Amino acid sequence: MRARGIVAVVALVTGIAAVSAQELPIENIQLRGDRFRGLHYREMTEEQRALLYNVVNSARAVTNTTGNGPFNTLLRSPAVGELSQQLGNAIRFSSGLSGRERELATLMAGRAWTSTYEWYAHARYALDEGIDESVVAAIAEHRTPNRMAMTAEDAMVWRVADELLYSRRVTDATFAEALAVLGDRRLLSSVTIAAYYEYVSMLLNVDRYPLPADAPAEAAAAARALRVLPATALYRRAQGAVTPRPTIPNADTERAIAALGASVERDEQLPSDARAHARSAVMRQWNRTPRETHGAVAYRFATELLETRFVSDATFAAARDAFGERGLVNLMVLMGHSNIVCAQQALAGTACKL
Repeated sequence: MRARGIVAVVALVTGIAAVSAQELPIENIQLRGDRFRGLHYREMTEEQRALLYNVVNSARAVTNTTGNGPFNTLLRSPAVGELSQQLGNAIRFSSGLSGRERELATLMAGRAWTSTYEWYAHARYALDEGIDESVVAAIAEHRTPNRMAMTAEDAMVWRVADELLYSRRVTDATFAEALAVLGDRRLLSSVTIAAYYEYVSMLLNVDRYPLPADAPAEAAAAARALRVLPATALYRRAQGAVTPRPTIPNADTERAIAALGASVERDEQLPSDARAHARSAVMRQWNRTPRETHGAVAYRFATELLETRFVSDATFAAARDAFGERGLVNLMVLMGHSNIVCAQQALAGTACKL
């Protein structure tokens, strides 16, 4: 079956059709990567070609016409990668947020993870959406921006993302004020987008994804200048009470999140104990519970990534050898999915439970 035939089947099964003004060719695309070698179209399976086609000819094609970003990594597990890109589209384009608000939440996540490529791509989009250069610079320097240079809505998105990313909580005061300023849909979307781009940053950082060779010098230099945040800067105690509150629903994103989670739960190549160890590591960093003591490869990989935002060559190699490329990708997808679920629970004022 040709790639376009597979695309039609995928769209029929999932009920989510690719969105594009005009079809873009993919036959000559050479993807980039580092720890995950950049693939060329001619060496891909039909399933991989279908995913690449959906990425380039989906709603993402507005800003991603060559499969840049995490997709070279996700192609190692194309069925899961397909659900991941569908989740990205649901989150980005059904959020109710303005482009400026969306890019603020995305930038905050990329900065929290010191994700060079994420920053390179989205700092440009943020400026294009009208975010003041001083705000972008402040986020890059890990300091509070001048809120006078921001709208009330933008400032609230920044505040929600800042609390979520660094305290793993949303205090009662922030929740109440954000609900009044943003409304329930945009508040939920601010949290979900920040957590989703943490997941994207995980994939990029583990791969050590390179900037394009023709990247504008100024934008590339700004991305490479990001200072890696020390462990002491990654977490802080929430400043205020946090109590349970009603969950905010969003059927579109809930379906996409659930579908992605179910896909990695079905992966027979990733052992059930590895999934359990990864979930345990994610819950630990959200609930700030003591680190477990054991040498499981999955737990060591997940804990190192969550605590430092990077993994060493030795840790990467051990995980790849244990699970293979597809299994390792699915382990990261599981972590990313779990992170999104925990973020939404934090918005509801509860501890993370997976």
